[in-house]
Amino acid sequence: MAELPQRPSRTEQVFEAIVDDICTGRLAPGVPLRQEQLAERFNVSRQPIQQALLLLRNQGLVREFGRRGLEVTPLERDFVSHLYELRAILDGQAARLAAGRHTDDWLRHATRIVVAGRQAFDDRSFALMVRNDVEFHRTVVEATANPLLAESAGVMWRNVQRVMGEVLLQGGGPAWVWEDHAAILDAIRDRDGDRAEELARRHAEHGEQLILASMPTGSADSTDAPAPDDTIGPAPDDTAPLAE
Repeated sequence: MAELPQRPSRTEQVFEAIVDDICTGRLAPGVPLRQEQLAERFNVSRQPIQQALLLLRNQGLVREFGRRGLEVTPLERDFVSHLYELRAILDGQAARLAAGRHTDDWLRHATRIVVAGRQAFDDRSFALMVRNDVEFHRTVVEATANPLLAESAGVMWRNVQRVMGEVLLQGGGPAWVWEDHAAILDAIRDRDGDRAEELARRHAEHGEQLILASMPTGSADSTDAPAPDDTIGPAPDDTAPLAE
């Protein structure tokens, strides 16, 4: 008898909602995150908020500051360079494996994503551009059928999505992004693993150059001001439901 998939926990739902806010710029770099305010916003107790914030800290999306405080991690040039070095490796390997393992159904799905991304570019719909960009690369990883690669890439792509959002919300996003995606997809369709890996790595290098060119040369930093103790601390039982 097949088991039904488990529904996301409240912690997972809160985590995803905060990640979305960070990646879309609703929570800007340096903004302090306070449990009490987040609990009120999402209509939950502080326990899932606290657990979600700890997950965010472990993934580098928020960091400690002041006294027992957490803030959205500012983007720094070194971080972007390190992130895109990792991206070139993972995306290149994923494209190579996808070239040998993809299915016809996967090709049709990936093609629809590229078409949707190009349309978002034409419409200058920045949020849709980011969404389709991330979806394309995640779809390439899915074609590898390697769960460990998917898990590793998942953490990386949370940060990449945020970095891309920062640039696109400033009016970035050149046409070559989707030209690159189409070329990578063509190489995967042709089962040319060498070419697919080369194009994916080059695409990541172009992305790093685009991001760094849009950033100030100095590293971002935040003041070490003390924060209220409600950012991290004891939490009551998880009793309140998430808002609809």
